[in-house]
Amino acid sequence: MINTLILLCRDLFHYFRQLILRTNIQSETNCIIDRNARIIISKGSSLKVGNGAYVGAFTVIICQGFDLDDNENAIIEIGENTYIGELNNIRAAGSRIIIGKNCLLSQQITLVSSNHGIKRDANILSQRWIKGKDGILIGDDVWIGSGASIMPGVRIGNGAVVAAGSVVTKDVEAYCIVAGVPAKKIKQRI
Repeated sequence: MINTLILLCRDLFHYFRQLILRTNIQSETNCIIDRNARIIISKGSSLKVGNGAYVGAFTVIICQGFDLDDNENAIIEIGENTYIGELNNIRAAGSRIIIGKNCLLSQQITLVSSNHGIKRDANILSQRWIKGKDGILIGDDVWIGSGASIMPGVRIGNGAVVAAGSVVTKDVEAYCIVAGVPAKKIKQRI
């Protein structure tokens, strides 16, 4: 009896959490956000999830301004029919991350739109994020393999493929396949 009550309370918690999340997220009714995904959206920032999109379990999505005094809000947009697997890390700080339609993002991928400052005269933890790079833009029909990292300011063209474990520091042309650390073109999609 107690186990059943605990399970019922857990299910009710997740149900109401999803209702609350949906009020803070602009989403289509057909999208699925796994109940174990962690989503944090600061005031003024926004997350838009397209029709048929899926966000997997234990994915972390954080959308916030550069700091509490800043008016530069963050935007994350996930296009329709885009699949985002489990255990991903998607963080927009005072900038934007746009993911196109019909994309496939595997597991353990990192998308970070800003880096911390690294000046020598202050602790890194206390420094603001570096402004100037304009977030991340991922085109339509893109496949990003497991464990890849996409760095601030990167544009990935339509139909591109990023191999597993790659670190993308520069723009990727449309229908290009890149791999490595840092990622380099290995061939074109045909």
